[in-house]
Parts: sequence; C-alpha cells; structure tokens
Amino acid sequence: MSNNAALAVTNEQAFWHDKQIAALNQLGLQGAPKGDLAVFLHFAQRTGLDPFARQIYMINRGGRYTIQASIDGLRIVAQRSGEYAGQVGPFWCGTDGEWTDVWLESTPPIASKVGVNRKGFTEPLWAVARFDSYCPLGKDNKPMGLWNKMADVMLAKCAESLALRKAFPNDLSGIYTAEEMEQADVSSQAPVIATVELPAQQFVANDDLTVDLRKILDEADKCDSVEALRALYERHKAYLEYKFKPTENDDFTTLKSEILMKRAKLILSEVAPNV
Repeated sequence: MSNNAALAVTNEQAFWHDKQIAALNQLGLQGAPKGDLAVFLHFAQRTGLDPFARQIYMINRGGRYTIQASIDGLRIVAQRSGEYAGQVGPFWCGTDGEWTDVWLESTPPIASKVGVNRKGFTEPLWAVARFDSYCPLGKDNKPMGLWNKMADVMLAKCAESLALRKAFPNDLSGIYTAEEMEQADVSSQAPVIATVELPAQQFVANDDLTVDLRKILDEADKCDSVEALRALYERHKAYLEYKFKPTENDDFTTLKSEILMKRAKLILSEVAPNV
C-alpha cells in the first residue's frame, strides 16, 4: 500500500510494528490506546488505504478516536471494488428547493446532493447533505475556515461521502471525511470550565475559587512521568476530590477520567515503550 516498503501495511500483520508506530506517533497518535490502534489497523487493512499517505487517519476528539478518510480515499475504495460506475452531480439548491449544477449565489446553498452509480443498480444511489447539518459555526455564528469561502464545494464533498457510503456500505461503513466531522471538531474543542464555591478549609492548594478544568488537563499533558502526574494531582487534590453539585458531575468525571487515562498511558509507556 505504501510506497515505502518499511511502512507498508499488510493483511498478515496482527498489529503495527515498531517503524509504523514511530510514524503514527509523528502523525499525532502518540499515546493512542492500543485497542484504538488495533481498530485503525483493521480499517486500513479492510479498505486498502494508506495511513502514511493520509488516505485514512485516526482523529482524537475529546478523548474518543474516530476513523476518517479523505474524499479521494473513499473514491479509491469505490473504484477498487470494480462496481463503481461514476456519479451524477453534485447539485445544489437554495430555499426555493430548485436544484442547479452550479452555485452562483453569494450566500451558501441550503443543501447539496450527489448520486453514485453502482453496477447492477438501475438508478443512482442519492444522498443529500444540508448546510445546517455540517457547517461549523464560530462564535459570531458565521461559517468557519473553508466553509466561509467555498461552502458549495465543502457541502458537495459531504453529499458525495454520504452517497459513496450508501453505495458501498461493506467497504466504507464507519468511515467519515474531515468535511463531515468539522462541526464535531468545533464542539470537542470548546473549553470545559467549572466555577464552584469551595469551603476555605477544603481548598488548601489553591485559594482561587474559579478553576479552569482545561488548564489542569493541559498541565497533565506536559507530565512525562507518573511521579509528575501524582504531584499535579496533589496540587489540585482539594479541588479534584470536592463533591460537585449534580449539574457539575459531568465536568468532574471528564477531568478525573482524563487524568487517570493519562496515568495509565504513562505506566504503559514505561512498561512497554513500543506498544
């Protein structure tokens, strides 16, 4: 699959070997759980896409990993199947519901649709993507990034991805493109902040009554040993062990579980550095 024989993924391997792990770390997967890496290998083997050419990749979203592929990667899988017979579209429409094969308005389209032809099917397999469902919005409620400059192109990619998965579910089930997931990226990057009033006698390490959970997590990410992580926990022990109100339990659980996850990863790296 890969032009570099040392990184080539084969169907015979049961897990990533050392050189592949080193390359995956360079791609931002250092510290990824072994189970998630095993799933990633399964998807790479199943689709035949090259993770080191960025045809398929794994993304961490708020502590959960998802498998993504480029739109070209989905097209490659469809073409390799031998059943792909081209596409119809893309088409776009505005609030009037009238479909057009070119979008000339200055405002974004309301929706885009693409039809994928597969051998043996009498009609194209159509998929429709709505702008509101996929466009990531910033604080000013305006489209972010390329969605602000070429919303028609981005939306068409989402519609094509939907159509390709519909046409080739056995090959592409569970694989999404970056364009489809950008809205999820915005929500996962939102800072988690909890403001609580703590009894003075319980809050010894920090007398500031406003604590930013994300800052503690950032500190945890910089810890390179279990001892450093334990020291971090001790500094914030009064805060971490404070019994939150019910409405704040989710934030507390997220914070503590992420710190414990970090500790587990550090222990694993010391015991089995190549895993």
